[in-house]
Amino acid sequence: MVFAACLPAQQMEDVRSLRLKLSAGDLPSAESVLEVHRAAKGEDAEYLMGLAWLARGAALVGDWAAASTYAERASGLALAQLKTPADYESHREAVYALGTALEVKAQQMAASGQQAKALRFLEGSLKTYSVAPFGLRARLWKRWNQIGLVGTKAPAFVSEDALGAAMPALDEWRGQPVVLFFWAEWCGDCKAQAEDFRRVVGRYEPKGVHFAAPTRFYTADRAAEKKRVEEIWRSVYGPLPLVRVPFSDAAMLRYGASATPTFVLIDGKGTVRLYSPTRMTEERLSREIEKLLR
Repeated sequence: MVFAACLPAQQMEDVRSLRLKLSAGDLPSAESVLEVHRAAKGEDAEYLMGLAWLARGAALVGDWAAASTYAERASGLALAQLKTPADYESHREAVYALGTALEVKAQQMAASGQQAKALRFLEGSLKTYSVAPFGLRARLWKRWNQIGLVGTKAPAFVSEDALGAAMPALDEWRGQPVVLFFWAEWCGDCKAQAEDFRRVVGRYEPKGVHFAAPTRFYTADRAAEKKRVEEIWRSVYGPLPLVRVPFSDAAMLRYGASATPTFVLIDGKGTVRLYSPTRMTEERLSREIEKLLR
């Protein structure tokens, strides 16, 4: 849960309740939860998180009027707290709310058939918040990719380091399909995906499909982190020779890997055919790879 990193556990109960209502598609009840919270506790950090989740929930059920209203409220409250670079570190709930508001605005444009406008809005936001934390910028790229990446050339990236063999440039793999599996060593959903991913690699690598699992350094002690990442990869995901594992901030940012795992499937011409910032079953992933081989 994203908000778990922002608020102490004892302050999450109303947001937790609100999210449960949204997961059932019950936007009115979720709105009521936040209204009661505001009356009892005011517009605190949890209220701001609640606004962000209401914006997301309203977008999910297609209530764009409500989504716009909540996104505007969340954005206004968030920006009031984010005046200096230091504020982005001390007000993480505001950073999350701001990112959500920007994503929802872009979603609304795309839903109304204005995909090009949505992409320009996200590109402008990336310039405006160019020094914002990595996570916020990656979320904006994720939304850009969900709207505009499929059917375009796969973005190039440079690796800073790698486990085992270095990652070649994507153009060097032109002519053969590529599967990118963006992950993080601490990611529980990634580990839950490991067995399916390992079987898929074993099935399709002999057929000429290239697999790479980009990640990035999350701490300043890169040597220790690299050692830990390698231990986890070998114990959870399998032998290195079949999968390249580069460390690349550039890849994680441009491919919007704010959520892990994220899958990107690229055909032999270098064109992105699938962008999925979610877990995938072995059956679904295999089916999508089969399309690349036709």
